[in-house]
Formats: sequence, C-alpha cells, structure tokens
Amino acid sequence: MILLICALLFFSSIAFADNDDKSPWSVSIEGNKIFSKFQLNEQLDIPDEFGQLDTIKQDFLMRLSSENIKALYFSRGYFSLDLKLEIHREPLSNGNIQRNYAISVSEGDCYRFNDAKIISAGDEPIPINLASLKITKHRYYKQEDISEDLQEIQKAYRKQGNLHVYISSEEHVDTTAKQINVIINVNPGPKVLMGNIITTTQRVINKNERKQTPEQGLTDTSWLSSLWRIPKNEIIDGNQYFNFKSKLYSTQLFTQVKLNDSLREDGLSDVHLDVIERVPGEARYGFFFEEIYGFGAMAYADHKNFFGKFNEFSTSVQIAQHKQEITLGYANPLLFGTAFTFIPTAIRFVDRLSFNHEKINPPAYPDSVEERYEIINRGDLTFGITNNIRFRGTIDTRYVNKNEDKLFKLKGEIGLTFDYTNDYFNPTKGIRVFPTAGLGTNFSGKKDYEDGHIYTYGEATVNLYMPLFWTLYGALSGSIGRFFNTAIEDDARVFYQGGSRSVRGYRFRSIYASYTSESTTEVTTKKKDGTKETKEVTQEIINTALTPMYYRINEELRWTLPWKSLRAWQIVQFFDWAKVVDSKDDTYKDAQEGSLGLGIRYHWQFLTFRLDYAILTGLTSLDESKRNSTKFKWGRFAFDLSQAF
Repeated sequence: MILLICALLFFSSIAFADNDDKSPWSVSIEGNKIFSKFQLNEQLDIPDEFGQLDTIKQDFLMRLSSENIKALYFSRGYFSLDLKLEIHREPLSNGNIQRNYAISVSEGDCYRFNDAKIISAGDEPIPINLASLKITKHRYYKQEDISEDLQEIQKAYRKQGNLHVYISSEEHVDTTAKQINVIINVNPGPKVLMGNIITTTQRVINKNERKQTPEQGLTDTSWLSSLWRIPKNEIIDGNQYFNFKSKLYSTQLFTQVKLNDSLREDGLSDVHLDVIERVPGEARYGFFFEEIYGFGAMAYADHKNFFGKFNEFSTSVQIAQHKQEITLGYANPLLFGTAFTFIPTAIRFVDRLSFNHEKINPPAYPDSVEERYEIINRGDLTFGITNNIRFRGTIDTRYVNKNEDKLFKLKGEIGLTFDYTNDYFNPTKGIRVFPTAGLGTNFSGKKDYEDGHIYTYGEATVNLYMPLFWTLYGALSGSIGRFFNTAIEDDARVFYQGGSRSVRGYRFRSIYASYTSESTTEVTTKKKDGTKETKEVTQEIINTALTPMYYRINEELRWTLPWKSLRAWQIVQFFDWAKVVDSKDDTYKDAQEGSLGLGIRYHWQFLTFRLDYAILTGLTSLDESKRNSTKFKWGRFAFDLSQAF
C-alpha cells in the first residue's frame, strides 16, 4: 500500500509538473487570520497558463484576482479590510526575472447587522414577522443570512398567491459604528388564481438519431395532470407550485420540468406543465470480487415508467463462487402521488423479492460452512420530512433454510437521517446523524422460547466532517448499537463486527462477545471382531452473545491531492475500532479490536472508489497473540464503492 501511494505521487508529480514559465512568478500572502493561505490562494483563481503570459498581462490579472480576496472578506463582514499588492522583481540564476506578488492583509473588525426594513410596493400587509429574520438579530454579517432571509420572505409572499414577487436588498455600511443596515424592497405583483392545468410530455432527443422533432413521452398526460392538487378558482399557493416541480424532479424520470402560468381574460391563470423524459430504462452488467462470496458476475435491467404512471419494474442476477441470487423489484417514486402536500419530497416505495443461495462461514467457526437458501421480500418507504431530515421505514420478511434449520423471519425497522453537510455524497464539512430502531421475530415450529419471541434493537451513528488546513480534511464517526431483548444467533450476528461494516483488516463478523463450554456425547464404533465400543467425546462449543451491544469509532485524515487534475484523489490515514459486549450476561467475554492503516480514494460523480490497507491490527485486542500485528495479509485490504463513512 505504501509503495502504491508513493508510486502515485511520483508519477503524478512527473505528469503534472509545470512547464518552464515564460514569465516566472510567485505569490505570498501575509497578515491573514480568518482564512487560511490555501483558501485565499484558491480564491485568487489564477489560471494554469498564468506563467506563459507577458508581465503586463500578469500584473493586470493579479490585481483583478486580488479583488476576489476582497470579495471573500466582504462576504464575511470585514468591510474595514485593507489589502495591498506589491510587486517585487527577483533575478534568477538562469538570467530570468521572477515577479513576486506580495499580498498583505489587514483584516480589521467584523461588522454586525443593525437594522432591517421591508418596503413593499403593495398596500397589503407584509406576511412575515420582521423579528424572525436573521438580519434583525445583531449577528455578525454574512451574505448567506441575507440570502436565506430573502428566501423566507419570498416563500411568505408566494404562499399567499404572489407567484411573481420580486425581491431585492440594499446594504448600507456604517463604517463609524461598524454596522450594516439592510433595506429589502418587495414588489409583490398580482395574486394568481387557478384556471386549468395543461400538460405536454416529450422524449429526450437522441443526438445519434437524425430525428429533430421530439416524440411524445410515455407518461399519461391526463394522469400527470391529476397530480396537481390546487382546484380551479383558488389562489395558487406558490410554495405548493414549486414543490410540485421538485417532486417531479425527484422521480429522476425527467431531464427538464417547466411550469409557467398564463393569464386568461376571465382573470384566471392556466398552468402549463412541460416535461422532457429521460430514457426510461437501462441494462448493465459487470464483474466483481467480494470478500465473502468470491469472484462473480452480475446483470441488471429495469424500466421506470410502465403504463405511463411511474411504475418501475426491475430484475437482477448475481452469480458468484459462494452466492447465487435473482431479484425481482417493483418501485413507485410517487406512491401517494402529491396528496401529502406538507411533505416536501416525493414518497418513494421499493419492494424486492429475492431468491438467494449462499455459502458463508459462521462467525465463531470460520473453518465450517453455513449453507443458506432464502426467499426474501423487503419493502422500503422513504421520504424527506424537511430538506435536511429523511425518513426510512423497512419491512423484511424471509424464509430461511439454513443447514438443518427452517425459519420464517419477520423484521421491521425505522430510521432517520439528519444531514447538515455541504455535500451528501462527499462531505467535507458538517454533521450527519443516523438513529435507527427495529424489532423482529422468528418462527421455527420448535416448542421453545425462541418461537415467536420478539426482540428489539437500536442504533445511533454520528459523523463529523471538518476542514483542517490546506487540502487536509478530518472525519470522525461514532456509533453505538444494542439488542434490548434476547435474539437468536442468526439475528444477533449483525452487530458482531461493530455495525453494518467490518472493522478494516478483520474478517466479516469476527468480533463478538463469547464464552466456551464443553459438550460430551457418546460415540459407538464397531471393532473388527464385531464387538461394539462406546466412547465419550468432548467437544468445545463457542457461545456467542445473544444480546450484543457494540461501540464503534472511526477516524480519518483525508488529504486531497492539490493539483487541479488530481483533486478527485485522496490519500487517507484511518483508525478503526470496535468493542462488542453482551448487554445482559456477564458470562460472555468482551471483544475489542482496532486497526490503523492507509487508503486511497477516487471520487467520480456520486461514487467513491475506496481501497484501504490495515497496516497495524490488534491495537486494543484483549488477545495477546493478536496484539499489534503488522504481518502482511491479503485480508487486510478492503475495497468498496463508497466512503467508509
């Protein structure tokens, strides 16, 4: 892994080394405290070909770029900023003259909001309480606060039917008091009354085809119009108007959704809905390697708009060394249409029926094989409660034939996601919280306490993301999970590795609380002379926790390569630790393991390709024989198509 990282750095430095500049130059920044030098250099946004320009153009462009730094400070309220740019000429050994651009920054104090007024061109009362705005609370100045308040004012006017409201703001800087006074100008426009909704659909034009006239889409236009919930002659709630548009986008069936209104002679306004549909289906195949199932191949196909009413049907097949699965799926991205107007997103329903056969190693007996035949039906319901909070509900039913056991399993789970990060797929700043609760039961036909016994469990995960300095970012994750009632081993094992992901460098579900016991059985053998001999055979049994509780901590330092052409790559240092105990029975011996290692990430669109290697394992192991091991093992590699957290 270390050699791989070194090779990456070596070749990238060769491939992306700068050519000899026609006009050598450098930039230095001094006096900055609020923003790092890296942030200010990024703000300069100097083009790659800067060194090939003549010196007159360089000086002009640098003075222009320095205004970007001023704009950054002004956006944070530092209106007393004093920025100076000096140009120094330094002779080089090759006879060239290098221009050194020295930028000195005197930041001054941060200004505060003072007073705010809303001036409306109409006679109607202002539909929002001025005291609720951020700009009236004497906070430190931020441009984002003004933008957010303008959005809230716009929503308030749109809600009462002013669809075409126009809002602008004026900022008056008081340099003596170091305060900002904000005036918000509003032109409400007329209220819009609902007429008819007129819908048209068309397919996206294929660039490879000669046809330039768009074809009508698959979607049933009368059915699509029926999703509109505002009756005729009523005032159009602008928030519902734009929410309808966002819900259609969330189905991922359309490349474009246009909503326009046109005034009629009778004073009503018709709403025109024009959509361009994506290609409704896709098919793909591929090959993979998975730690448990080995090498395999997969194929997937789906159609997302059967009958023109957003019905999705899909099928997938996986064939691997230790796993074979076929899945049939149905989904509806607008299960209840747009009936629930108070929910800001679409309500998506997905149901999958799978037939699965696999051979795996049980947690406590890695040298044995557990063969499973399963019929699985899983349904998921997801929607957004707010823009930052999402809900998920799951019902999982399955029939399992495992070695000699036959089980009917039923499980329900609900979870919330509180996401306050700057990027859902690749966050670098913010916090994300995942609480989950579930219950389940099993029916085996056995006359014991397990049959029909209900178990409950809960989990919570908190992820923190923070920029540190330059292109170095920190990420920290903490998790806790617990079974509150006794479960069978087949259910309890989901917590054995410290959550849904294995600790890097360790076998899947190999960390669990346990104790050993002995079982004596009589074995009768027949000798050559025909006589029988009976012996007692003692077998050691490993009993794993049935009310497991885990603690999990992940830490990562992520260094994004600073070259513009390589910013999709990251080098990562990680620490991964888990502890598993039995929450109700002290007979079970606790287990904890930790690993330290390096990894590489490659971010492409919404995917992150991850390759990690655990250099050191057994950091906190309670087993002396496993502690602080650095021995090379292929099992210490971990590959995935997502960030670790």
